[in-house]
Amino acid sequence: MELKVWSPFFDLDRALRSFEFPTFESPVFRPSIDVMKKDGEIVVTAELPGIDPEQVEVSFEDDVLVIKGEKSEEKEVTEDDRYMRERTFGRFQRRIALPAGTSPDSMSAHYDKGVLTVTVKLPTESLPQARTIPIEVTTS
Repeated sequence: MELKVWSPFFDLDRALRSFEFPTFESPVFRPSIDVMKKDGEIVVTAELPGIDPEQVEVSFEDDVLVIKGEKSEEKEVTEDDRYMRERTFGRFQRRIALPAGTSPDSMSAHYDKGVLTVTVKLPTESLPQARTIPIEVTTS
């Protein structure tokens, strides 16, 4: 069993890394995600309609799964006396905190019909359970 140094700031630091801070380059597009636990795995689905999978990057660092990419879409309609042009573009990034000890080798990603599915096997090593420690009182 490997011993790790505990810091009271570890959980706070991990939580802040998974928080998305606004930037000046705020995304126009923010994909919806679902995260569920199923059969010893975490399944993350992201709706990415109209986005080329080549424009999407999935990465993992410090127990945080990062899905980022860029959407660039332009539509133009010209029919009879009707003219319309729409543009949608922007960068996006979603960060999902995963359980400590998750291995990047246990992950797979699949893109089908505008939906990205990332499957992550949960770590087999269980974390220590919380328990109450009895206090011994010395009487003098």
